[in-house]
Amino acid sequence: MIPTLGAILLINFAILRVADDPLRSTLSNEGTEDGAQDPALLGQSVESSLRVAALSGRNLPAVINLRGFHDKESVQELLERTQRKEGGEATEADRRALESGLWISGPFVVSPLIEIIQDDSLKHLHGPASFALSFTAYRPMNRFDLEALPSDERSYLTGRNASLSDLRIPYKNTFSNGYELTIESEAYSASRKKIFDWWEIYADDFTFSSGDVYGAIFIQTGFIDFFSRFFTGRLESEQFRRPVFDLIGERWYISFWLQIISVLLAWSVAIPLGIRSARKKGTLEDQATSNGLFLLWSMPEFFIGSLLLFYFCTDRQGAEAWFPNRGLPDDDALWMSTPRYILDVVHHGFLPLLVLSYGSFTVLSRFMRGSLLDQMGADYARTARAKGCSEDQIIYGHNMRNSMVTMITMGSGLLTALFGGFVVVEYMFSINGLGSLLLDAAKAKDAPLVMASTMVSVTLLLVSLLIADLMYA
Repeated sequence: MIPTLGAILLINFAILRVADDPLRSTLSNEGTEDGAQDPALLGQSVESSLRVAALSGRNLPAVINLRGFHDKESVQELLERTQRKEGGEATEADRRALESGLWISGPFVVSPLIEIIQDDSLKHLHGPASFALSFTAYRPMNRFDLEALPSDERSYLTGRNASLSDLRIPYKNTFSNGYELTIESEAYSASRKKIFDWWEIYADDFTFSSGDVYGAIFIQTGFIDFFSRFFTGRLESEQFRRPVFDLIGERWYISFWLQIISVLLAWSVAIPLGIRSARKKGTLEDQATSNGLFLLWSMPEFFIGSLLLFYFCTDRQGAEAWFPNRGLPDDDALWMSTPRYILDVVHHGFLPLLVLSYGSFTVLSRFMRGSLLDQMGADYARTARAKGCSEDQIIYGHNMRNSMVTMITMGSGLLTALFGGFVVVEYMFSINGLGSLLLDAAKAKDAPLVMASTMVSVTLLLVSLLIADLMYA
């Protein structure tokens, strides 16, 4: 179980790293129509994107961090490559990817950027370098960082972050002329002086030893950052800005009980159907049962759910709906007596449970039928008949136990198979459970929350397989 969980985590991490970069999405709307940068608007958007990326370590290289080896020449080359050029419309996506990579490079490139701004011969790069400086020096902080930091350090970092917005020198980047400053010479000199004054105050924060550079190669990576957050419960949802396991913890029990009851309902219907079909093999009843089950199995959950909602959950002229269209108890359920509360839960949950479990009737009952037929024709069953045992004694006393090995194997994966159905059913019946949370996370591209929900599904599968191993005995 542990190696499997580890492998699933690694796969999820790989998918997370190739997901849409929040900063790259921001840069897709970069600048105004003439390519000029709006310091206020763009700065707020990029800082927000950096905070989102930092929630899951996407602001760091995946497994190897070589950012500490950047110098003035390498950063200058990157800035030159992010300059728009005539006829470069076709490679705009690649240019934005380079710009995104530079802006998210973090504190190691702050010092090289300062050197570029200090160089008078590179005046055409001072605008983009100042923007890159304000973003690479920005320290994204989430609620855990704020809670863990001492108050004086928290105030210091907050003040440093706030000072970065004054360092940006407006410029534009057009396909016709490339980089051009959009600021008067006096204002440019004043902005440049602000940068130098800022550097005098905070230079020590961005001066790194060789030990810092080499230590960051494998430590300051997205891999370490993500898994340290995951295993310490500090992984936050990008959409809700709350720990993912807190969000899952608020809703898991709703989906859990729906799952358990759905499995029990499926087994309680499918096993008797399978036994009955096996004992009536070849009869008209057997054929009618098989055809009916396969017809039901071929209908998707959203189709059956829509029919049930239309015919049984809709008020009609002169008659109220038979069932509520929400799969949860009423708002005043907490004030009900226990028997009435149970009836209210059954009333609300009957149709969602039916939609969740009907598809399992066919699979489980057909496997029960086939397995029981094999056991009914086995040598030990013929011997029991020859010794005078009744058919009920043979089936329920001997055949059933051997047939259940196949049923346990099938049932072990049923919990996870039903997990996907919850997304549809909870959405249709407005159930505020784990399935609807997963759907919201997927629509919002909330990768950490999707990953955590996936781990719940995988854990359910592994636990059900463990239970199956124990039940084989």
